[in-house]
Amino acid sequence: MSKRILILVCVALAVFMLQGCAGKKTSPSLAADTAAPAAQNGDEYEDNGNGEPYPDSIEGFNRGVFSFNDGFITYVFSPFDTFYSGFFPQDIRNGFGNFYRNLAYPVRLVNALLQFKFDKMAKETASFALNTVFGVGGLFNVTRNMPALQSSPEDFSQTLAFYGLGEGTYVVLPLMGPSSVRDVFGIVADSFLNPLSLVTPDSARYALIGHDKTNAASAALPTYKEIKKESFDHYTSMKDVFFQYRRGLEKE
Repeated sequence: MSKRILILVCVALAVFMLQGCAGKKTSPSLAADTAAPAAQNGDEYEDNGNGEPYPDSIEGFNRGVFSFNDGFITYVFSPFDTFYSGFFPQDIRNGFGNFYRNLAYPVRLVNALLQFKFDKMAKETASFALNTVFGVGGLFNVTRNMPALQSSPEDFSQTLAFYGLGEGTYVVLPLMGPSSVRDVFGIVADSFLNPLSLVTPDSARYALIGHDKTNAASAALPTYKEIKKESFDHYTSMKDVFFQYRRGLEKE
């Protein structure tokens, strides 16, 4: 693998650190409300105000990794994103995102099937067909304004939740960011369903995966910065956003 591709892949890993930004924004007051941990069954939890705990049994480790990841985003990825977003206009970056999302159709289809969500299977298939044919291979999201074809994404972690597997403790991974034990397994399983995993040679596969993740991270960066700016405790706020988003998907 060339140095250029390796650098691209390393920078692209930043998207995993920003994945929690896909959920709701968290205000300083909300962060403060969720900042008080309580001991329960030997684990540390934070209550979200609705009686549902956020498990964080390795908070000390997580906070250390979170600080490292935040430094990477601030001092490495943010300067790179200034160049990236300046080189590719917003419309072009949106097209990249549309293409990669459309390409990941098998991930959403298989997981919807495993959860017997046949309505979502139909919506995903119709959306994929229309965007592929009339959206130039998915570069244009022609179904964006078709409410009947809109649905939340499905992944293997949600499939595991459907069959009763708990999320496990919250974990912040180096250069991968907010996750849970169950989500880690889900990410690995979904990677095999993504057509990008079939691309050869390896250099081309890593380049495409790297660009996908870099483009997604670029889109999430403004939200990440806004959460950081408004947070009383950035770590707690990001954890709150992560669990709100992931648990919200499980209910849809």
